[in-house]
Amino acid sequence: MSDTTQGPDGATPQGWSAPGQQPGAPGLHYGSPASPPPAPQQPAPQIPGAPAPAPTFRSWQPGIIPLRPLTFGDFLSTPFKAMRFNRAVVLGGPLLFTLIATLLSLTAMWLLFTDSRLGLLDATPSFEGINVQTVVMLIVAVVALLLADVLSSSIVAPGVARAVLGERISLGTAWTQMRRRLGSLMLLYVLTTLSYVVLMLIIVAPVIAWDGSSGAILLMLAATLLVLVPAGLVITIGQGIARAMIVLEGISAPRAIARTFRLIRGRFWWSVLIVFVTALLINVVASVLQYVGQFAALISTVIAPENLVILGIMFFVVYGIAFVISMVLTYSYMGSVFAFIYVDLRMRHEGFDLDLARAAEARSGERAAAGS
Repeated sequence: MSDTTQGPDGATPQGWSAPGQQPGAPGLHYGSPASPPPAPQQPAPQIPGAPAPAPTFRSWQPGIIPLRPLTFGDFLSTPFKAMRFNRAVVLGGPLLFTLIATLLSLTAMWLLFTDSRLGLLDATPSFEGINVQTVVMLIVAVVALLLADVLSSSIVAPGVARAVLGERISLGTAWTQMRRRLGSLMLLYVLTTLSYVVLMLIIVAPVIAWDGSSGAILLMLAATLLVLVPAGLVITIGQGIARAMIVLEGISAPRAIARTFRLIRGRFWWSVLIVFVTALLINVVASVLQYVGQFAALISTVIAPENLVILGIMFFVVYGIAFVISMVLTYSYMGSVFAFIYVDLRMRHEGFDLDLARAAEARSGERAAAGS
């Protein structure tokens, strides 16, 4: 994973490969200290057999972060640097997917509230049934929201990877790189979701089979707080790191899960603390934005309270804008946090900072030769 060079076809670059991995895509490759890397080709002629020059001081921060293990404060601030530096991908990608999912969701809600068979807007709702197109649209909206979660969180990784080396990337190039791994990303989502559902059934099923006394309810609440919440946090961390790994290294979902557990060993609780604090902060901000949107939507309905159509449109538009902004901010920020955790773990366990420095130095030489 030392270089973010990508071919014109958007293939996964070799430089972001794990040590010992043999990717098939063309491109530069810099290994890890475990397997000595070949000297990168310089534009200027070199003496045959001469060792690659050591990275200079300019390579230790070619992009938005210094090439060293990150501190706790870095994880809080560097996601915003990534948003500013590679905004077309880090912000534009989540915005595109969230906007599509939100439009489909608002359309489904509009069909639901205006369904003639339900009559929710009537003085006395009939509840005679529901139209087929409403059901179909609700299913499409749910699928779109799930896809938006997977795609928005995953497309951030290429943007962060390029920003680490001080390079910008287009949304189209990031989409091409991520598109090749959609199957693995969806499999990862299914595996992590099933693992949480199975764990929930194992804990909740005995409580449900028990009597419905207050003691059983308290036991279920205690099990949820003591087991399901920590388990959900662990699954979220593993899923976030594995997503970045799948996109950047081009590996399968099972291999990404296994490699994530190997990398996070010794840094597990530190990663839990980082994700807990950053998720808490960004969710507070997102909740405030959504509450402001709800309040603004209610205020906007005062303009034309006698016209239900205008009232509904204004409510959905105002609330939809607030929802999109809050979700884009959440996806961009947390996607960047997981990508930086991934980079940090590789720096600590695989000497990845040296690989990145060599890649940055080689790129600097190429740009200097092209400009001369």
